[in-house]
Amino acid sequence: MHRFRLIAAVAGIVLLAGACSNSSKSSPSQPASPGSTTAGGPFANLTHIDAPNPCVLDPGMTASEIKVGVVAPLTGPQAVSFSDAVNGIKARIDKANSTKEAGARKITLVVRDDAADQTKNLQQVRDLVENAKVWMVIEVTSASGGGATYLEQHGVPVTGWHVGVPAWSIDTNMFTFRLPTAADPGHVYNDRNGNIMKGAGVSKIALVGGGNAQSVDYLTRAKQSFKAVGGLEVVYDNENVPAGTSDFTAEAQRIKDSGADGVLTGMDFIPNTNLSAQLGKDGVKLKMLQFPGGYDSRVLTLPGMEGASFGLEFKPFESNPPAFPAFDRAMPKDAVRNQVSYIGWLSGEITLQGIEDAGVSCPTRKAFIANLRLEHAYTGGGAFDPVDLEKGFGNEFACVYYVKVVNKQFVPQYGGKEQCGKPIHF
Repeated sequence: MHRFRLIAAVAGIVLLAGACSNSSKSSPSQPASPGSTTAGGPFANLTHIDAPNPCVLDPGMTASEIKVGVVAPLTGPQAVSFSDAVNGIKARIDKANSTKEAGARKITLVVRDDAADQTKNLQQVRDLVENAKVWMVIEVTSASGGGATYLEQHGVPVTGWHVGVPAWSIDTNMFTFRLPTAADPGHVYNDRNGNIMKGAGVSKIALVGGGNAQSVDYLTRAKQSFKAVGGLEVVYDNENVPAGTSDFTAEAQRIKDSGADGVLTGMDFIPNTNLSAQLGKDGVKLKMLQFPGGYDSRVLTLPGMEGASFGLEFKPFESNPPAFPAFDRAMPKDAVRNQVSYIGWLSGEITLQGIEDAGVSCPTRKAFIANLRLEHAYTGGGAFDPVDLEKGFGNEFACVYYVKVVNKQFVPQYGGKEQCGKPIHF
């Protein structure tokens, strides 16, 4: 058994897999979205770039080192949601250095805190590029849009987690660990949430969220999903819950009075926990309680968790996917094995894939960006079903894995297979 941190540190983020993540995949189960980049677009003339010989070093690289910047919220209200990712990134890079995956060069990390603020994000990425002289940047932050244009203009490769930020589907130098949200999330979504709710027998839905624009946007898109599927009525809709709310007495009573038999939230994990505990206390019977994130074994014994469902961008740990044992072995014994730390690991994984594709003898920024985009069946080392990093760019991904809390354990749903939806344009 791994030792975990105090339960008070547990928190998810508003837009995790079920909220901001969808995936295009190369198999027939993933529908192609209109506007695919393969027929023209930014990759119309994309070709493989060989490593230069003799080697020409980009900024941030020497004969013995590749300097990589890392940006995440390490302070501020979102730090508890994202900081675990840094441990996952470090574990993956340490593993790579120990096995010389980057050849003769050692990867060194330079970590910066953007406090989930877009202005500070731009300041930090500029400092990394101009002063720390990094070769590339890994970002796990909801504020990555702040410095995205700067990094694109300077040709700096970026890997990490999209967290619903459209820049990951607009700037071709950016690679989320799987696939990003749509380039136009205000008008594109999919019908997965509606199908999941309807399949659970839900007919009347309560929506609860707020605190930031991303939460409201998620619930707005969810309503489009319900409309597309049909037979689902939103009977309670509160998108104005202030950040940090802990008392959900009034909301639980209103949900009960509405007759809702399904609840979907757009909040982070601690408010979700408080809401679900109050729903249980008030005897509200639900066919589905769906959270957008918070997959962490420390929450299994918290009030209100029994029966709750969580969406994931990767195969659940309980399915023992090929990528998980390596992650588990490489993480420090007292470090958290949860959704966010694993996302950090997978962000490091795609970074190593890009370096390999660029040619470890002399990787260049241009080769990293071009060659990684040519990965047409990328799996994150076996963490998820194959995705096409070229065809999926700019499109709304539509596939998510689900777990449900049953007898204080996470149990993979739908046979452990990802559930996909068809694109919706509105």
